[in-house]
Amino acid sequence: MIHSKRFQSSTRRQSCLPSGAVLLSILGLAAAGPTFSPAQTQSGEPSRAIPALPSSVPSIAPRIEPIIGMRNQKVTSAAEVPAHKQNYEFTLKDGSWLDTGVFLAAGELADFTVTGNLTLADNRQVTPGGLDRGWKDLLRQFPLNQAKVGAVIGRISDTGASVPFSIGASGQVSMPTTGKLYLAVNVSSDLTFTGEYKVKVRFSKPETFKTNVLAVPATPIDSMLTPAIFADIPRRVSDSASDTGNPGDMVNFALIGTREQVEAAFKAAAWVAVDKSVQDAIVNGLLKTLGKEAYTEMPMSTLYLFGRPQDMSFARADPLMVAAERHHLRVWQTNKTVDGRPLWVGSSTHDIGFEKDQRTGGVTHKIDPEIDKERDYLLQSFDAAGAYASAAYVTPSNPMLEAHTATGGSFHSDGRIVVMNLK
Repeated sequence: MIHSKRFQSSTRRQSCLPSGAVLLSILGLAAAGPTFSPAQTQSGEPSRAIPALPSSVPSIAPRIEPIIGMRNQKVTSAAEVPAHKQNYEFTLKDGSWLDTGVFLAAGELADFTVTGNLTLADNRQVTPGGLDRGWKDLLRQFPLNQAKVGAVIGRISDTGASVPFSIGASGQVSMPTTGKLYLAVNVSSDLTFTGEYKVKVRFSKPETFKTNVLAVPATPIDSMLTPAIFADIPRRVSDSASDTGNPGDMVNFALIGTREQVEAAFKAAAWVAVDKSVQDAIVNGLLKTLGKEAYTEMPMSTLYLFGRPQDMSFARADPLMVAAERHHLRVWQTNKTVDGRPLWVGSSTHDIGFEKDQRTGGVTHKIDPEIDKERDYLLQSFDAAGAYASAAYVTPSNPMLEAHTATGGSFHSDGRIVVMNLK
């Protein structure tokens, strides 16, 4: 059966800088100081020139709101498996994502077999397994940076935070979450091609994959939480460990799980741990460039919560845009537990370019002022990867609604914190 229903792929922006050059171009910014470095007066004291916006509105009622995610469409028995055939054939003949129209359950097993040949716009011949990247490919943005050029890839759902997975010429893939299957060829927008791939998909019988469905705890997270758990957690991070620091980004997410579960969840959702220093970035960036790999681990500034720097830092970014635009966040472990497991909190923002530091007159990153979009992007990325068992929004007793960053940019929020119970 040939399916041809498609949706348009998102616009891919290009840069004239290769990965190594991008790395070198950002080192001056990284070395000059973090996005939230404190401004210094002539006396050496932090500047307090930026006017403060209202930081909280206590009249908003504290509450817990359960989140219905893709994995809440869980499959616990063969009778609940979405109805679809056991075998399909699809044709990939352009660079857009193909909507197969097949709705799959979390944990369902799909066996892929791909045949065919393509000729890329630069005259390279490619088969479904893909080609190793050449030097010019460092100037290109691919849907899945970890996959080879021209390889077959897939994903579940079409949300912007969906995590693609590699298929290649053949292989068995366990579906990370519940949703619709999409297929594509791993090419950049400038790499058009002629030819086509035939993708055959065979699904295991429900009884076979039933045991592969990841169990969801019987107790949802919203029943384990109260707004009071966040009462003594600061609403904002700071650029200093002392009380004299400038307040910065909002604390807008929380995770429940062990350190290993936190790291595994970010990895599954395609977030990378960033380099810890400029020196690490130089070594890592050069090694990746020499290996013709994309560099996305650009260091981020150190910020403080509970009087200490972040325990972990993660980012998601297009390699060619990483210097100016990326999703990034910082995570701190608290001294609290929920259902016997550690509670972690963090601040997630989206760099969308550069702006003038209103304290120093220098250049700093500009964040998207609608920071709730970034909170929900993190939620969607974990949902698409099947990384959490249940989730909820918590409105604390003194929610953050509007404020300035340490560098003067404004942001606003509905005040909710997203909490995810990790698997």
